[in-house]
Amino acid sequence: MEQPWVEKYRPKTLDEIVGQEEIVKRLKNYVKRKSMPHLLFSGPPGVGKTTAALCLARDLFGENWRENFLELNASVSKDTPILVKINGEVKRTTFAELDKLYFNERDGDISYKDTPNLEVLTVDDNYNVRWAKVSKIIRHRVEKILRVHLEGGGVLELTGNHSIMLLGENGLVAKKASEIKVGDYFLSFVTEMPGLLDKISLNNYQLRRESARTKVFDELYINEDLAWAFGLYTAEEFREDTSGQVIYTLGSHELPLIERIKTIAQELDLSIYENFTSSGFDRSRFSAKQVRILNTQLAKFIKENFYDGSGERAVNKRVPSFMYEAPIQDRISYLKGLADGDIWDKVIRISSVSKDLLIDIAWLSRISGIESSIFDQEVRLIWKGGMKWKKSDLVPADIVISLLKKLENKINGNWRYELRHQLYDGKKRVSKDIIKKILKMIEVEELKEDERKILSLLRKLAYSDLHAVKVTKIEVIEYNDFVYDVSVPNNEMFFAGDIPILLHNSDERGIDVIRTKVKEFARTKPIGEAPFKIIFLDESDALTADAQNALRRTMEKYSNVCRFILSCNYPSKIIPPIQSRCAIFRFSPLKKEDIAKKLKEIAEKEGLELTPSGLEAIIYVSEGDLRKAINVLQTAAAISKKIDDSVVYKVSSRARPEEIKKMINLALDGKFVEARDLLYKLMVEWGMSGEDILTQMFREVGNLDIDERKKVKIAEAIGETDFRIVEGANERIQLSALLAKLSLLGKEK
Repeated sequence: MEQPWVEKYRPKTLDEIVGQEEIVKRLKNYVKRKSMPHLLFSGPPGVGKTTAALCLARDLFGENWRENFLELNASVSKDTPILVKINGEVKRTTFAELDKLYFNERDGDISYKDTPNLEVLTVDDNYNVRWAKVSKIIRHRVEKILRVHLEGGGVLELTGNHSIMLLGENGLVAKKASEIKVGDYFLSFVTEMPGLLDKISLNNYQLRRESARTKVFDELYINEDLAWAFGLYTAEEFREDTSGQVIYTLGSHELPLIERIKTIAQELDLSIYENFTSSGFDRSRFSAKQVRILNTQLAKFIKENFYDGSGERAVNKRVPSFMYEAPIQDRISYLKGLADGDIWDKVIRISSVSKDLLIDIAWLSRISGIESSIFDQEVRLIWKGGMKWKKSDLVPADIVISLLKKLENKINGNWRYELRHQLYDGKKRVSKDIIKKILKMIEVEELKEDERKILSLLRKLAYSDLHAVKVTKIEVIEYNDFVYDVSVPNNEMFFAGDIPILLHNSDERGIDVIRTKVKEFARTKPIGEAPFKIIFLDESDALTADAQNALRRTMEKYSNVCRFILSCNYPSKIIPPIQSRCAIFRFSPLKKEDIAKKLKEIAEKEGLELTPSGLEAIIYVSEGDLRKAINVLQTAAAISKKIDDSVVYKVSSRARPEEIKKMINLALDGKFVEARDLLYKLMVEWGMSGEDILTQMFREVGNLDIDERKKVKIAEAIGETDFRIVEGANERIQLSALLAKLSLLGKEK
């Protein structure tokens, strides 16, 4: 799928918008007059608020709409990997883990938390990787996200309006994820980040006094040998009956590895025991050798640093955090140990059932100057000299060619010959070495000021840490959870993903952004005939109180050159001074006929057979949300060209209304066991969550043929159950208790 259908079929002008006729009519008047006040769009998700803002901008500004329109707000999924510093200590983690550190259970849907002790990786003005402080971590809930698959393995999960950093003719530019297509190029890095950690404290792992058999360490000094031994241990399996021992299990033919481990242990004055053991493939043959290092303190240290805390199994293995801070030569020795004796001048393949370990290795390699790719149960490293070229040496060719054409008359040499494969054979990327070669041809003394800026950008590309990574597949997936972002003051870029991808801080609802980016955009004059520019703030009801007050003053100061469009679900959360400055537009859920019209149009263009039952099912599950309706249609189309109700309910994890109604009636008739069996079927076979079932039950209450007073009691019981589940209670137990209540209620006269 080259593009999500929500974006592919998003209206481009106000005339193409379905539904919301009165709102469209008012907006067209603004276009006609080329004058408008600040606007406040309110209403439920998926009813056209963002689309209306985009269409208004296109109709007002024409081809200059992008330069005159600033859209803010987006985030990445909770499982997105990221390398951070917390209180100065480096850790490869995820946004879900950061959530646990900075938010708590009482925070509910609170969107912002200050992070005075957090740093992330970003790029400087020369496109080289560095650490930068984070001012806030941000979160909000979404139903759908994009899953972007990348060349070299790995995925990136993010909302469609999150911005990716790409290379443009003027340098780094931000582009919304929803506008990305298969074949576009993201930016990643390979660099050599220095490390200063030379020793590890073991004071927290002391269990006994030193004896002739058990040495006690206050600290361990890291060197290349010890780092290699740590890497080899990470690659080996751990046996559960090894309390007080660090065990290496190697093939009896791997004598150099065995001897090196023994030498390292002896240098540390550690006791060793050796024995033969059975092979993992043939238990009757003692073809493997174990080297047991007898030290309880060291065993505990490894247990707490080489695993994720969920058990000492291969699936739980991790790169110890201290390795990210070790000197480069020690990090490389660790990776060599991980390679388990593989030939180190080739492409190295390291296998593991631990996905976290593979991601750890990919990130560790990239900050150690080694290119890495990640695949299913395998990470691949390209060592210097192992390949004639590496992807980490490549940048997008079209940008380089476009820049060189502008310097055509100042290049003393045949640069087109150097780029012949890119110009004539369709190669999309060019190596940095070729750019460096062409740079030597440029007559620097003859360059004008604007040409010197082009030269500066070419030099940055040739000598930067960045390189191009191709997008291979994009899909829309169900999510229904928090998504996250971090705010990096004065930079607003950070790396995240299975392999590091340069993202733009797009969830910009804090006071720092109002004071910087919004003001910066508002200060500049509009391009073209339009007398003003537009700033669109999506989910503005999540703006902090300080940010809203800063926004209020910004709206006043720049009202002569800038108009704001605020979009929100709950206008009551917008402070009155801002509401009073805006013309308010209330978007209502779309009518069935409007959704049906759009779905039929998309189905026809995509060659789908959309049956009447399938259309009704999509309308039912979307509840007036056109965005959700289109996403359901696209998801269903991936399974079958014929879209009927069974396909729709299957992909949307919803039950047929009649099944929910049947479950309620069974409970009311006193048939509790039958009702519970149907409940379990919905949860297991259909994969429905407790919240999904409660939502559908609530929708069906009005359709029940029972006394109105009982409907009230059922609604009350559903609300109480919903509250308990949200607070963390077991879904099955609470839903079963709800059915039990309905069974007792059915017996009341």
